[in-house]
Amino acid sequence: MRWLFALFALLIFAGCEVEDGTEEGGNGGTLTNVDLFHGYYDVAPGYHFRLKFAARAGDTLKFESRVRDGDGTISYAFWCDSLNYIKWLNDDSTAQLNGYLEDVGYLSYSPALDSGTYYVVLGNSSTVATKRFWIRAYLRGLR
Repeated sequence: MRWLFALFALLIFAGCEVEDGTEEGGNGGTLTNVDLFHGYYDVAPGYHFRLKFAARAGDTLKFESRVRDGDGTISYAFWCDSLNYIKWLNDDSTAQLNGYLEDVGYLSYSPALDSGTYYVVLGNSSTVATKRFWIRAYLRGLR
């Protein structure tokens, strides 16, 4: 019966996540938040915001955004690796765009990542209005 209690306690503690500061990691690293962007960014009509960053294997991207001014929606949003970002820029229909959303007032991404270079894209499809996006982005991983 003790092993059942120990297993239950382990499952509860394994599901807990510390969201602020750092903590010791199991393999010698420290679990750390690495700030990527925090603030406002104005996107002109027909353009997009892109956040480029390098991740280590096991990192988790924490990203959220909302519209501050404009028509109230993010026209389109997604995240992808560098190869698929280049495909998307070249209008290649085979580009794999993760978490693709259209016309949203708020979005949040929290994917686990492999080692590599990634992009998060927020677009403004308006033909006349500049949109101001509030953005908070950081990586969480062992350093």
